[in-house]
Amino acid sequence: MRPIVSGADTSVRVSRETLRDLEQIRIAFNVRTADEAIRKLIRERRSRALERLIGSGQGKLRRFTEADRLESHH
Repeated sequence: MRPIVSGADTSVRVSRETLRDLEQIRIAFNVRTADEAIRKLIRERRSRALERLIGSGQGKLRRFTEADRLESHH
């Protein structure tokens, strides 16, 4: 699969339905452009993925201590 990025500004073909959905997302996010809406969607997706990875250990982990560091040398 070839990358779709070729320059600073690139056109992307989407269906009318997708365009309507994107416009609704743009309004809900209170951003000016479709590009900003897409970038925000990407950031949120990455953030949720990271939260799933980190969140699975939340409350189970304790702060790393000097004793922990010394233990790793044995």
